[in-house]
Amino acid sequence: MPEATVLSRRQMALLRGAAQWRGPDSTVRRRAREAMREGEWPPQVVEAALESVLADADERLRAWHAPESELTVLAILPGNIVGPAIATAYCAALAGARLMLKSSSRELHLADILAAQFDELGPPVAGTLLPMRWSGGDADFEARVFPQAQRIVVFGDDATIEDVKRRAPEGTNVVGYGSAYSLGFVPAGCDLALAADAAALDVALFDQRGCLSPQTIYVEGDEARSILFAHGLSRALGKLGDRLPRAAAGAAEQAAVAEFVRRLLVRALPPRTHALGTVFTGEQTAGVAEYVVGVEPFSGPQCAGFGRIVVVKPCTDAAQAAAAVSSLGHHLDSVGIAGTTTPTLRQLFGESGALRVCALGEMQRPPFGYRPRVTDFSLVASA
Repeated sequence: MPEATVLSRRQMALLRGAAQWRGPDSTVRRRAREAMREGEWPPQVVEAALESVLADADERLRAWHAPESELTVLAILPGNIVGPAIATAYCAALAGARLMLKSSSRELHLADILAAQFDELGPPVAGTLLPMRWSGGDADFEARVFPQAQRIVVFGDDATIEDVKRRAPEGTNVVGYGSAYSLGFVPAGCDLALAADAAALDVALFDQRGCLSPQTIYVEGDEARSILFAHGLSRALGKLGDRLPRAAAGAAEQAAVAEFVRRLLVRALPPRTHALGTVFTGEQTAGVAEYVVGVEPFSGPQCAGFGRIVVVKPCTDAAQAAAAVSSLGHHLDSVGIAGTTTPTLRQLFGESGALRVCALGEMQRPPFGYRPRVTDFSLVASA
């Protein structure tokens, strides 16, 4: 029998904590559920996010063995999705770092809940997480906080990250997770209905606001196959309305969705006689469509980044799709594959620049330590 791995007190504490986040009736989940009840995300979306963020963390928590980093790290969180606060806290704690966790003004509760949980888990994670709040760009406050960190991990668009790098003290290591987009691919021969159901899950969670949402989905085959897939995706998104309701859209998003639909009607493939249309929209709620699915001729990706908007495009084969997605350059994050993710497809899209190739339907469930990485908080070079 292989020798059993000896777990540190840190690992055992974090394993207990991760199990609490996975337990829907745990104290920490109840705290988070109650605190976010009146937030921008519907309760069903919050539950789905909390359920999945540490779903696979145990293997990584057990496997990590490295010297305690003893770094003080400032992490500046995004406001567009639920999850990075928890992932960041656990990555930092696993590495042994002291974490200053700066919340977005759009979500002010999870950092406090995590700090309280760490205190309850006890040494050595107790007292290692310090929640922080300030208005972005507050130069006086940042002038006091930034020098306390040996490393800054920041989520946001590219301009935000560059601004933090400019304002950070000389010599501070800034790790940025900036503007990024993800795409889907439906190979020939796979079941279109199953592919549509899988894609709908990735589109619905966080309303396409996250970097792991499939903005454009390429369908291998002729235009008719793309239209059939888009029709199936529209039906699947309609059925998900109760399970994962759309967040309320403000006036700016309502106007942006309406403008995107107007442009989509111009770009979309023409409807065929006695056939399905090529632009599908969900029911209107408070002045905005629940979802938008459009079929366009083959071209580079269209990335709206909001509103459950997804563009479907036909392609001749995977190589053509991979060439198209490579146009995103360093902004390309994940590619979700319907059906079987073969080694050939994994290699092809990896060579196109994808940081991650996974199953369609699992795009919004990245492995623990993906964004951010444990090594962002450690002194070791790789995990």
